[in-house]
Amino acid sequence: MEEATKETVIVVHGTCAAPQAGARRWYRPVENVSATKGFTAKLDAALQERGSQARCWAHCDHADHGFHWSGRNSWVSRTRAAAELGNYVLNLRNKGWRCHIVAHSHGGNVLLEALPQITTALPSSASLGKIVTLGTPFMDTISPIFQSINRKRRFLMGLSRIMVACAWFILLPAVIWVNDGLTIGTITSTIITVLVPPIGLALFSFRRKSKTEPIFDPPAQAQPKFLAIGSPMDEPWQLLHHMRNTPNPMSLETNLIRYLISSMRSHVSQSRQIAQIYEAKSYRDIRLMAKLFLALTHLMIMAALFSALFTIYEAIDLTIRFGFYAGWYWLWDSHQWEMFAIPVLASLVLVLLFTRMFGTQFYSAFFAPFRWCLYRIAAINFRVIATYIVRSRGWSVLLAIAMGLEGYRHPLPLIEQYPSSVPHVKYENMPKGAELRALAMRGDWINRHFENVAQTFSKLVLTSADITLLLRTIEADVTLVHAAYYTDEECITRIADWIAEREDLPFTSIVSAEERDAA
Repeated sequence: MEEATKETVIVVHGTCAAPQAGARRWYRPVENVSATKGFTAKLDAALQERGSQARCWAHCDHADHGFHWSGRNSWVSRTRAAAELGNYVLNLRNKGWRCHIVAHSHGGNVLLEALPQITTALPSSASLGKIVTLGTPFMDTISPIFQSINRKRRFLMGLSRIMVACAWFILLPAVIWVNDGLTIGTITSTIITVLVPPIGLALFSFRRKSKTEPIFDPPAQAQPKFLAIGSPMDEPWQLLHHMRNTPNPMSLETNLIRYLISSMRSHVSQSRQIAQIYEAKSYRDIRLMAKLFLALTHLMIMAALFSALFTIYEAIDLTIRFGFYAGWYWLWDSHQWEMFAIPVLASLVLVLLFTRMFGTQFYSAFFAPFRWCLYRIAAINFRVIATYIVRSRGWSVLLAIAMGLEGYRHPLPLIEQYPSSVPHVKYENMPKGAELRALAMRGDWINRHFENVAQTFSKLVLTSADITLLLRTIEADVTLVHAAYYTDEECITRIADWIAEREDLPFTSIVSAEERDAA
């Protein structure tokens, strides 16, 4: 009887809700506050009315201040917290406590990962407590990890069997025949030596397996009664659910090569239009006589460039064959540089003269071929490739950050209002009245803080101290925290009914997981 009265309720908080010095947390008793106020006090009162012996944090003393975790939005932190929660609950079970667990937000994912550890370590006769989750965006991140581990284990075991079989059936006969020769006696003894041990081991394993069936013992892995309370109006669930199911809004329908070609054409077209704004001219913008003189100057420039390239090639060849100074000495001593320097200078002089004859349009048209080359060279840059990569991969990176799954090596899991990977979970929408009151609190919160936000961003210079002060002002208002939607008295009443084994009472908008799947 004494053990039956030792019931405690563990409240597992969600993301960014870890205990802090001087910070008030909804899931903990508040000092210097009336015993009738606060989530834990109201839940204790509701449990007492229903004749339940369970109380929030009843097991806590000066040495144990209750379970909490880092609250980081990271699947690694949640997995680590799940192992800590499993050990925490098993330690209380060993002390005779029956543990009920109420988990909020991502605390439900911590509980979901800890559930196998809690249930499999308990004896079949152990009395399991009740489980309630509040507004949890369920993500099954651990199943793909276990499947990957099992695949690796099966691969290694299969590979080891193949290697053992090769050693037993190939190497062993080869060693026997090399040492004793190939005779009827050695062949017979080899067959007996090779076949008898595997057959005996197989028979022994078959008889042993037949005696130990069934392998799975359902009573030893009984699951506690699981209630998931959520709401379609829950903003974190809405955000994660729609982000996970929405196609990449920044994705491109073309591959990288087509995107580069399209970007190059767009960049060249834009550069040409900008040049026209600055009155840049080309061949088609000048008269016929000016075109002929312009073509002459361009031919002189091209001839000088080809001559320069040939001269540089000769200098490099002499440098490679006779040393560093040989090529450059030849280039200077033989006056080869004059073969391209003089035509270039002459062309520039002609351009200035023709500009005086035909106007500034001639001067602008002279640089048209160079602009043509420059536009195409400038269009080939790493910024275009980086843009393509960001638009293709940026959404998945942002989604992983929002879900707290950075570094997760498997496909991102679905966001669910109840864990479909766990059988016999009952899902219920929060009471309609509590939902309406939550929406009203949201509107009041916006009215209270909109003026502060507007005043902060009206400053000409915005500092980090201004942003920090605004965030602290908003955080100090506890009426819009995610947990406030589920600390309503109607929700507390439903939690108390479930823990006190009165889950058969009527409740607004009750929908089972099986009915939701069928719908």
